[in-house]
Amino acid sequence: MTFQDDGEPAVFDRFDRIEAILLRYPDIDEAELADLKRWFGKEASAFEVASLASKDNVQRQYGEFRRTHIDRLTPMELLMGALVVVVLLAGVAAIALA
Repeated sequence: MTFQDDGEPAVFDRFDRIEAILLRYPDIDEAELADLKRWFGKEASAFEVASLASKDNVQRQYGEFRRTHIDRLTPMELLMGALVVVVLLAGVAAIALA
């Protein structure tokens, strides 16, 4: 990575920009957090994610970001999971009572 005169990383493309933001995580603003979420969720290829995750200089930040923002289940996903369990239990109960 190349550095500018002010010590900040020079950003040449999207991958480098995401890496630079991730290097500062969790000390980033809301716009940068939204940018990370968008890149990981919609823009990045599996190869790009793997390339970034394998870099020694961002492994700690990547792991923390992933645990906090990517790997968590949303309330809707939890609700859908609970609904599936209820439907399955009702089906088992109906079969058992028949």
